[in-house]
Amino acid sequence: MDSVDERTRKKLLKALDGLRELKGDIVKLKGHPNHYRLKIHHYRILFSIDESGLVQIIVVDTINTRTNIKY
Repeated sequence: MDSVDERTRKKLLKALDGLRELKGDIVKLKGHPNHYRLKIHHYRILFSIDESGLVQIIVVDTINTRTNIKY
């Protein structure tokens, strides 16, 4: 996250913190089991959810701009 300005970094960190409760503009990706997209303005966060154990584990795969991300 060194390549983004401080304001954007704060927005992204707040969005990542909200993933604990699955808050935000989240959409399940078609054709990918347990993979989701979180939209924050111009940025997208791709993540997966592992619910196979006793706790839910959220794994962030990619954080990038809308134009540079592939679903």
